[in-house]
Amino acid sequence: MTATVAWIGLGEMGLPMAGNLVRTGRRVIGFDIDPEKLAAAAALGVEPAGSVAEAVSEAVAALTMLRTGAQTEELLTRLAAELADGPALDVVVMSTLDPALMRRIAEAVRGRLTLVDAPVSGGVRGAEGGTLAVMASGSSEALARVRPLLDVLGGSVFELGAQPGAGQAAKLANQVMMAAALAGTMEALELSRSYGVDDRAVCAAVAAGTGGSWVLDHWDWMRSLWERYSPENGFDILVKDLRALLEAGEEGGSDLPVSTLALDRLLAARHASRK
Repeated sequence: MTATVAWIGLGEMGLPMAGNLVRTGRRVIGFDIDPEKLAAAAALGVEPAGSVAEAVSEAVAALTMLRTGAQTEELLTRLAAELADGPALDVVVMSTLDPALMRRIAEAVRGRLTLVDAPVSGGVRGAEGGTLAVMASGSSEALARVRPLLDVLGGSVFELGAQPGAGQAAKLANQVMMAAALAGTMEALELSRSYGVDDRAVCAAVAAGTGGSWVLDHWDWMRSLWERYSPENGFDILVKDLRALLEAGEEGGSDLPVSTLALDRLLAARHASRK
């Protein structure tokens, strides 16, 4: 019998990821508070549910991809209460959260939900292509049960131990490195442009040397996020992740000046492109 999984949150990332699971022959029951997103998911073969409870009622596992940590906490707290009398449900949390918040949620729902912390990197393109980097943590038993799902969604899956929040910590480390590359690339191209050198020529030259990075390799797409902004193109996800990173740094007592600069420059670039 085909395994049934629930998917909660069918936005820019969640929609194509749920669709990828459908293409492997799995039955996916999805829920989103936005009827238009539910309709888009149905077009990909996801069965729409009228509520979270309906979505998980037949599922062997649930996957969530919500925009904020507060939304994730509210969802999982409510779901744990609704499932208090049944067996624990495996829930894979795939959005980016503060590691401390992830730990608090895992402790609060223990015994009713078995959480696997599995944020991803690779953006909407990675979600569409099933090439995401998945940074997972959870009990070895839970990871073994959900690993077939993660292998569909990611080109690389990294198991980072049993500690709740370990996957989130790795994702935040990814965001710091990405933010540094983003701020550095913006600054570097401003410098070379001031000397009349074409951006594409500089990017090609630097990519062949020690200044190469994922950000530089995907620079045309990266800058399109603010130069041709739309609510569905990933810019808001990037800003949300950087803000979450700074909040986590403040809570943990880490000074993150480069990440702060990257966010400031990103918002300034979007503002300038709209003039």
